[in-house]
Amino acid sequence: MKNKFLLLTFLLLGSVMPAGAQGFVVHQKDGTKTIFTSAEVDSITMIPESYSLVLGTWYLGYWKNGSEVNEYHGNEVLTFAGNQLFWYGKDSGTDIYTIKFFPRSQSMTAKNTTKNETLKWTIYKYTDQMLVMRETDSEVYRYFYKTKEDADQTKIDPNHRETTNINTILRLAEGKTASSVTPMGKHFEGRHATTDDDRTWLLNPSNEPDKAASLTKWVAKTVNLYPYGTPMPADVNQHSIGDCCALAVLASFAYLYPDFIQHIITDNGNNTYTVKMYDPQGQPVDVCVSNKFLCDNNNNIGQVTGKNNTVTWATIMEKALMKWEKIYQCNGIEGIGTEHVAPTFTGNGESFAFPSNSLYTSELKLAIEYCLGQGKICVGGFNVGDLLCGSLKTVTGHAFTFMLANTDDAIFNMRNPWGNGSNGEDGQLRIPDRRLIVQTIDARIVNPGAAAPYLREDLQPYTPPRYIRKPTDLGVSERLLLRAKQNLNTTELW
Repeated sequence: MKNKFLLLTFLLLGSVMPAGAQGFVVHQKDGTKTIFTSAEVDSITMIPESYSLVLGTWYLGYWKNGSEVNEYHGNEVLTFAGNQLFWYGKDSGTDIYTIKFFPRSQSMTAKNTTKNETLKWTIYKYTDQMLVMRETDSEVYRYFYKTKEDADQTKIDPNHRETTNINTILRLAEGKTASSVTPMGKHFEGRHATTDDDRTWLLNPSNEPDKAASLTKWVAKTVNLYPYGTPMPADVNQHSIGDCCALAVLASFAYLYPDFIQHIITDNGNNTYTVKMYDPQGQPVDVCVSNKFLCDNNNNIGQVTGKNNTVTWATIMEKALMKWEKIYQCNGIEGIGTEHVAPTFTGNGESFAFPSNSLYTSELKLAIEYCLGQGKICVGGFNVGDLLCGSLKTVTGHAFTFMLANTDDAIFNMRNPWGNGSNGEDGQLRIPDRRLIVQTIDARIVNPGAAAPYLREDLQPYTPPRYIRKPTDLGVSERLLLRAKQNLNTTELW
């Protein structure tokens, strides 16, 4: 096995330091170079390949034996130095082993004569950033990383080999919701079937949904369906209702399918709006809503709005979903899941998921880019909060919309339905190629159903529209902010 340390050996073997030389320069593969003066160098040790299958310092993230996992978070450190191994934190202090490498079998033995201990390892995976070693005589795998930060909380199934084959990646998906009973998905099996009375009630705009989030009354508001001429994610800004998955789905619709939104909403011209939806059996059903929206005692709207508190298509669709829920009672609006929202508008609830830390970074990036290219609704979240991604931070127990990266330093973007940050961000977190962050991300991916023919051509990163903030602009409610701070490990999405 070759590595960048062998390059150093090659350079040294291929060069002779002349008498009286002031030093030498090491040119590395990444284009950088390191200069050593003669005063700094005491001696040069040549390390042949038989002594150097592994070099450098590595931090232990965890070890796994079958389903049993022990996590170390970088608290144990191995330094390979030729035929010596220094193991810090294994028991107490530092244990020193003499190593013998076997290049043909990619294995090694490490002996500690003081403890009369011999370790036998096979190198299972070795990259610049990761070292996985298996105990030769058992199924124990140890995962090491180049930095303590990357070792902290990192965990990938040792049987999972990194791949660039999208079909192989998709086969790793879990939580599949396809149903043989209804196109809406497993969650909708056996649910209430629409009656004629239901259709009549849903079409009457005077019939209001149940209230939510301690909002007290329905107040008539002016509606501007498409403030920017076409539906945009900027039209989706959460305030008081804990339905972040629903709003992340709506933002995904706007990102991928703006024409579909305009297709399913009809402005009746009398302050009422009809939305094409689907019942639990996957049959079309129309829902008509008025221009009255849930507000607090001060008449501040608590539902989702566009910028500057503008009532948009998103407000209409959210209210239609609330009214739909009153009849079918499949979820309740707060805490509703991604795969339970999308099919009510598209008629297709087939979906799958990638749990956090189930894919390598390159695989998750490829999966998101591929699924977005296929027009699938991609929504995800984080299981660790306060991680900086661009200029915005992660939030737990919360849903985000996946979007293509708009900068070279991100693998993809994830938009917070709070719509926070600057005009140029509109809630977009730029996800860096850092395992510490990527391993915290989960994804739920839903088929587009009836939206499919309306997929935007030549999908690009999201560029938010310009708008002027006003002092009266509503942000996310203190109720939801407080809940996010108090429930750092929640799996319920708000």
